[in-house]
Amino acid sequence: MKLEKISKFDAAHPNPLIGSAWPVWGRRLVSAVVLWHVAAILTGAWAAAPSSLLERAAAQVFSPYHQAIDQGYAYRYYAPEPGPTPVVTARVHFGGDRPDVAVRLPERGARPRLRYQRQLALANHLYSDFEAARGLTGQGSRSRWAQSYARHLGKVFPGASSVTLYVQMHLIPDPERVRESLAGPTPARVDLDAEEFTTTPERIGEYPCDAS
Repeated sequence: MKLEKISKFDAAHPNPLIGSAWPVWGRRLVSAVVLWHVAAILTGAWAAAPSSLLERAAAQVFSPYHQAIDQGYAYRYYAPEPGPTPVVTARVHFGGDRPDVAVRLPERGARPRLRYQRQLALANHLYSDFEAARGLTGQGSRSRWAQSYARHLGKVFPGASSVTLYVQMHLIPDPERVRESLAGPTPARVDLDAEEFTTTPERIGEYPCDAS
């Protein structure tokens, strides 16, 4: 019978994974953190209107955690009645004979769709910060998020001299009109990019590419 040679380390640890296993207290701590996070996510979803007093009271316990992870605003975002969507556009200027570059946020062709969803959130956050800066200082161009966006675009497009940011609202088409267009004798989709569904672009400000 052939015998295999076993080292002292193998004899002490027949299973290599045993030596790297987490201690009991570590597993319990991680399990508690995961359970806390799951409970926070579930109670936040349950507490969004319409909800009961019990559901709202449970979510209130996790309110500081929702704020810390920026998770409290998105529940049932598209229900029961979605509002207009902020759309941020930028013109990147280079000077000389080089033409400007137009950038849209969100970009319809963004893939995967989770990236498009993230761009929606970024545009919404910039619009909120623009409104807050205008309310506090009277000058929306002081938005720190706008300066950050301009600084980022300056790095994405080397040689840019400045960036001008605009924001407009994309309106929700009337559901009845969409239904009638699709149910007509010659079904046609509503052009969501038509001017009737967007407000006039509002200038946020122009920034040097270092956003100073």
